[in-house]
Amino acid sequence: MNALELMAAPFVECLVLVAVHTYLGIHVLKRRVIFVDLALAQTAALGTTVGFFFGIMPETPGAFIFSIGFALLGAAIFAVTRFRHEQVPQEAIIGLAYAVTCAMAVLVVDKTQGAEHLKDILVGNLLWVTWKDVAVTAIAYVFISIVHFVLRKQFLLISENPKAAYRAGMAIRAWDFLFYATFALVITLSTRVAGVLMVFVFLVAPAILAFAITSKLWLQLVIGWAAGTLVTVLGLYLSWALDLPSGPAVIGFYGVALVLSSIVIVIARAPDRGRTLLTVGAGTVVAALIGLAIYSGGKWMGSQSIAISDEARQVEAEISIDQAAAASRESREQSSRHRALEARIERCVGHNKIDRYLSLAGPEEQLAHIRAKLGEEQRRGLEFLLIALADDELPLLYREEAVELLKQAAGDGLGYDPQVDVKQNEPALAKLCDHVRALKKTNELEPDREPEAKP
Repeated sequence: MNALELMAAPFVECLVLVAVHTYLGIHVLKRRVIFVDLALAQTAALGTTVGFFFGIMPETPGAFIFSIGFALLGAAIFAVTRFRHEQVPQEAIIGLAYAVTCAMAVLVVDKTQGAEHLKDILVGNLLWVTWKDVAVTAIAYVFISIVHFVLRKQFLLISENPKAAYRAGMAIRAWDFLFYATFALVITLSTRVAGVLMVFVFLVAPAILAFAITSKLWLQLVIGWAAGTLVTVLGLYLSWALDLPSGPAVIGFYGVALVLSSIVIVIARAPDRGRTLLTVGAGTVVAALIGLAIYSGGKWMGSQSIAISDEARQVEAEISIDQAAAASRESREQSSRHRALEARIERCVGHNKIDRYLSLAGPEEQLAHIRAKLGEEQRRGLEFLLIALADDELPLLYREEAVELLKQAAGDGLGYDPQVDVKQNEPALAKLCDHVRALKKTNELEPDREPEAKP
């Protein structure tokens, strides 16, 4: 599957999310309830988590029922807590609702041991969106868009001028519940694939950019949709190119895009652009220096003793003790193995070759070294082959392979039986030893030492 096929469905899903969330985000900014999306998304996620507690797996119809039920309950709470004369700002109630539902989700997850589910609640599974998910979301959002188009005058009046709506005798709480109910349906569907954080960013970020540029609704929608589409495309591309999680990559790029857009807007509207450019440049330098200071300070501090707790030091000391004990044990075992090999073949092979054989990482490397030596010079290869066949710790599979190499090199297995232990093969080892000594006599000029391995 190529990148286009992999990212096509997530990309279209993001476009659908941008389309409806930008419009709802404009309502949210007009109502000055910025965190209502985050609170409703977390409430919907709490519903899924509670369903998970009862054994209802996410991405099932049962989980959706729990999720939309909790989200509608949240919509009702936000509708009835809106008062004509507010003593407590509704934003405070919304923030508290988010904190409470988030804490409850953590408690439920703790009881279900569903840490992975909690991560999915926050960042979603955007990369695994299917075309079926896209179709379901699109159909639901088209229905909601029709409802909002038909009732746009009432919704916009309540969002833009709630005092006028009260004077007109509108049942504000009923209309608020209808608005938040459609909002809850959107959030429930979005949270399942995009997660709480991404849903919040899709709602607020394009709307903020649109608000910063114009006050005309139709132009705000155009700017929000265009900016959201562009940022989403680039964010998804970066997530693929840099092998990053798609949701967090898009969210992070939204942050970068908002900062850059804000700088451009400030420069474009400044009466003295030269001075503004100088200020922006100075701010950029200061930000770069702060970033460099954080990086350098973190690197330095991480290498100092203040970065290590007493518990970590104790663990590190225990690990060092265990490693030293293991190394000592391995050294003793290696010495015992070396002495056993010397006792069997010392009259045929020098100590340095035994050391070289034992220094190799394992049977694979030892057999590979033997093949290489046989290819260079038969005598040297047979010396290492003799060591391997005399090694009682060589596994059976590799012992059989060594016998095959002996047959290829000497034309005879010399009676060596890999199925029995080394002691029973001592006559075969003696024959191989005599063969090696005979080859050595034919070339007395050849030094009996293994050249040092190249690094």
